[in-house]
Amino acid sequence: MNPTIDQMHAHRSVRKYTDDPVSAEHITQAMRAGQMAATSSAVQPYCVIHITDSTKRQQIADLAGPQQKVHDCGAFFIICADLRKHMLIVEKTGQQYDSSLEAFLVGTIDASLFAQNFNLAFESLGYGTCYIGGIRNDLPLLDKILNLPQGVCPLYGLCVGVPDESPSSRPRLAPDAMLFENTYPTDAETHAGINRYDEAYTTYLTERGAQPSTWSAAIAKKFSYAARPGLGDFFRSKGASLD
Repeated sequence: MNPTIDQMHAHRSVRKYTDDPVSAEHITQAMRAGQMAATSSAVQPYCVIHITDSTKRQQIADLAGPQQKVHDCGAFFIICADLRKHMLIVEKTGQQYDSSLEAFLVGTIDASLFAQNFNLAFESLGYGTCYIGGIRNDLPLLDKILNLPQGVCPLYGLCVGVPDESPSSRPRLAPDAMLFENTYPTDAETHAGINRYDEAYTTYLTERGAQPSTWSAAIAKKFSYAARPGLGDFFRSKGASLD
């Protein structure tokens, strides 16, 4: 392998951090690296909100779980799809912004491409990171806390800080269970890959001292109900089209 791939393989979700801050210089370096991710037609439909206010950090930590690491980590960011810039540009020409599902998809895709670069840059500088989907537990409240304008759609958060733990690597599905040639595999082949992964996943949980379980059991539980209802209504209220 090479140093870049080695760095990717070193990724862990870190949930405990020291009190050390993340320097402004490192944040700028990570931003510049993040912005080098591919973006559709150079539209750059994303933004990052760095939450430095302690009260707001605690409010977000509470609504996200609570997840106290959101408040306690060295730096916390919220990654957003940003249609606002485009709305203002179109309005300035005297035309009406024509929202579409494609625009929202491009915003979420490009924001995620940016975020992975942003995250990897921080990890290369020695920091630990953890994505926080819990901010979507109450997007109307988050919107109120941050006073976001029309067109700015929060997607997830990112904790960054000096690690105060060394978690083990969570196993992934084998590449041949994710990479297919020309078409999708049969259901029997898919089940076989899941069964092999369940064995590895149970071993991983046992070795870290957690309650043994299979990956498929966790997935069955997670997707047997609709999580976070109301997301569509919130994103529509911010100007995104889901049609």
